[in-house]
Amino acid sequence: MTDEVKIVITHKGQSASIGVQKTGCDPIFSKVEGELPAALESVPGLVEEAQRSWESNPRYPKCQTPLPSQATPPRSEPKATSSQPTMF
Repeated sequence: MTDEVKIVITHKGQSASIGVQKTGCDPIFSKVEGELPAALESVPGLVEEAQRSWESNPRYPKCQTPLPSQATPPRSEPKATSSQPTMF
């Protein structure tokens, strides 16, 4: 794995959404309340937290539930007819 980490900060009003991502790992997201300087101060801690999380579990578990059969598409109920004429 590479050591490169991507950090994305979206700040609006009094809160920021911070995303941390690394190649081969699922992203980690966090929300921080306050002005932009407070959000920037939290970045090193969030990156450390993400690194620890990725060491033990870099990817979320894959979905193991079976998909519904595609052999027979679901039937849709016929639309009720209206006595009012359509204009368009």
